[in-house]
Amino acid sequence: MLAVFRRLAAPAAFFAFALMPPAVLGQSRPAAGVVFESPAGLRPAGVVDTLEPYTRILPSGRLISPAGKSVVTGMGALGVALTPDDRFAIVTNGAADQSDSVSALDGVTRGGSSLAVIDTSTLEVVSRYRASDEGFFAGIVALHDPLNPQNVLVLASGGARNLVYAFDLDATGRLTRDAHHTIPVPPSDARSASAGHAFPSTIALAPDGSRAYVVDEFSGEVIAIDPATRATSGTAVPVGFFPFGAVVARSQLIVANGGLAGYSRLPDPAMAPPFETVPEDLQRASSLSFITLDASGAFAPPQLALALDRRPDGFRMVGGAQPAALVAMRTKPFAFVAMSNVDRIAAVSLAGAPIVVGGTEMRLFDRGPYGTQPSALVLSKDEKRLYVALAGINAIAVLDTSDPRHLHRLGLIPTGWYPTALALSHDGRTLFVVNAKGIGQDRGFMGERPSAVSARGNVLEVAGDASSIWSTLERIDLGNVDLRVSTTHALEYQRTVRPARHDRIVPLLGTARSRPIRHVVVIVESSKTYDAVLGDLTDTSGAPYGPGDPGLVAYDASVTPNLHALAMTFGLAGNFYVDAAEPGPGTQFAGAGVASLFTERGAFEDSAAAFGTSQDPEDYPRSGYIFNALALLDRSFRDYGEFVAVTGYEPDAAAGGLGGRFTFDTPAPLALAGHVDLQYPSFNPHVRDTARASEFVRDFGSLVQAGQMPDFTYVSLPGDRGVQAKDLPPLSEQVADGDRALGTIVGYLTHLPQWSSTAIFIMPSDSALSRDHVNLQRSYAIVVSPYAKRHFLGMRHISTAGVLKTEEEILGLPPLALGDALATDLSDFFVPKADPAPFEPK
Repeated sequence: MLAVFRRLAAPAAFFAFALMPPAVLGQSRPAAGVVFESPAGLRPAGVVDTLEPYTRILPSGRLISPAGKSVVTGMGALGVALTPDDRFAIVTNGAADQSDSVSALDGVTRGGSSLAVIDTSTLEVVSRYRASDEGFFAGIVALHDPLNPQNVLVLASGGARNLVYAFDLDATGRLTRDAHHTIPVPPSDARSASAGHAFPSTIALAPDGSRAYVVDEFSGEVIAIDPATRATSGTAVPVGFFPFGAVVARSQLIVANGGLAGYSRLPDPAMAPPFETVPEDLQRASSLSFITLDASGAFAPPQLALALDRRPDGFRMVGGAQPAALVAMRTKPFAFVAMSNVDRIAAVSLAGAPIVVGGTEMRLFDRGPYGTQPSALVLSKDEKRLYVALAGINAIAVLDTSDPRHLHRLGLIPTGWYPTALALSHDGRTLFVVNAKGIGQDRGFMGERPSAVSARGNVLEVAGDASSIWSTLERIDLGNVDLRVSTTHALEYQRTVRPARHDRIVPLLGTARSRPIRHVVVIVESSKTYDAVLGDLTDTSGAPYGPGDPGLVAYDASVTPNLHALAMTFGLAGNFYVDAAEPGPGTQFAGAGVASLFTERGAFEDSAAAFGTSQDPEDYPRSGYIFNALALLDRSFRDYGEFVAVTGYEPDAAAGGLGGRFTFDTPAPLALAGHVDLQYPSFNPHVRDTARASEFVRDFGSLVQAGQMPDFTYVSLPGDRGVQAKDLPPLSEQVADGDRALGTIVGYLTHLPQWSSTAIFIMPSDSALSRDHVNLQRSYAIVVSPYAKRHFLGMRHISTAGVLKTEEEILGLPPLALGDALATDLSDFFVPKADPAPFEPK
């Protein structure tokens, strides 16, 4: 399979791993004369060789070719456990709303919440457990049953269902419900944002199997389960905010608290969220909690906490460090913590009072942007190696732990898409990796479950299926890994290094004052693929224009005349992909170039809405959004409708203002204070996009008249996200209304005096509701500017992060995250000579 990508990847001067500075994974800071691009080139996303089904080009333009052997397990996989004899691996799968999808690889594996049991010797799925009323999250353990040591007891966390499930695993690998199948987890405090709900996630097992410790991510507590009685033991112990990772070490339970604050219900609803940073609480935010265990494994005082980060300032430090995973040494008093939002492994001394004593950076290059996202850890049996899952670059990092205070990077091993869980065989020879996004979508999968059909037979309304992304379990024989070779491949799959051309993007010529383009507007729509709206494009002669399939068009030119006209008039990206299939992570990629692990993990759960809206402080990437970069440079910007729908936002058309009421004290980004139109509705399906467009013209017009047109403007048009209800128009009319709004906004902007120095980028944030013959994450991006090439069809592989990268280049901003740093920009969409003709709305 490696040979496949050696044919695919363009030649590039990759830096030798042996020459890396000590603080980097891949190379020193890129030289001034080079730029990064994704390695896909002109190739579309998907399978590249039918003989290698796990070798793929991702929507981001990066490549995957996992080491070892892989198998599809289901969707939304986040956890894995090996049985005590290593004979079986049990993988948790979420994504209950995709239970109708069947994998094309084997014709058997289905989506939906399930537990997959895999024979570790053959890597074949030998059984699957599913029940319509049950769902699973990340936590899972397998142990000798205290009631019958010849049997295996499996405990699996139920996430939003407030339960832990107990199963018996027989010698053939079949799971059956235990006699005490459900173990309730106490709900959280009634005053909190998660009132009445628990969310059991990670499960940590005592070394002797006498206790299983369940982390409740919502309540910020840990409970103990006695495997012998299949019941909770003792009372819950409070820890920090949104805890996740946990490990038992030296008679104590250590819990990683990934959140930043707890949110409470307001006495009376507010019309807007507070724009501020979270209160300082270093003991519970981005911290470790230490709970003493007595000889029986029960909780005992005292309890300690260790702060791992400072309070975010809202500008340079925006998101928390997000400690996500833990592992502890048996032979030495040390534990290691994966800090997913800051690309760091922290080494914590457990000799005496716990203290951070060292660790290592996991960034791809020295002082580079964040985004490798360490998500899981496992130690070798001799404790000389630490294996780190890097979800952001689809690789395992191998670290030398001979000196726990000073970890050394040894190399990388390629994985599938987005590794999130690890397990090591008891002999230490085989590493098992759960890849949450695995191989992405099936080859030829175009979307399913149409709910309405046009007279031509085309799908008009389709249930969301872009999230039909297949997870995998990967088995790596560590004895067969040559780290020098595997590291080279892992880096090749991430980026291509090219010499910088001085003319590569005309708007960047000259100083900031003399740049032709001084104003950037991005208009972000919802949930549409390329084929769904532009598959019927034709030129003036009637010949097809662009790589579309007219048979999959849901909203043709009669529904979206403005989008069609813009696509034909200006620069259209025909090989463009959204970086996320779902709206939550999609918004993160559009504004930050990366979605945090917290956001991604919530999107994998079948009740992802329980995690909020992906716009809370826990969701923020470390460097924040493009607004934060602009604020640091004292540049002007304006936000219309996005990054304000925090937990507690309840859409209410009668509320006016932001389109709803705010019932909790959850803050919105501090940098947006004074930069948000508080009369522009956020997501509310009862507010039409044409109403948003009218408010945009009113508010933006007042800024223009005052001579204060922003350098950057973000406009959200979420009205066609696909909500279907009796009191809402059909989806085709929602899309038509959004198109009218798009025409109004673009027509208005192109008739302003400042049009001569403006660039407009149009793209959806996700593609959850449409069909496409190439890939369900293929969508469209349109560049509208006097300096944009007219009637231009760009076929380079571009993603959401590439649009952000182009915005940053025009505005003179550094990359916010690894996603935009490594993405291909839209430099070939621009010309040096302006065409000032405006756009006339249809």
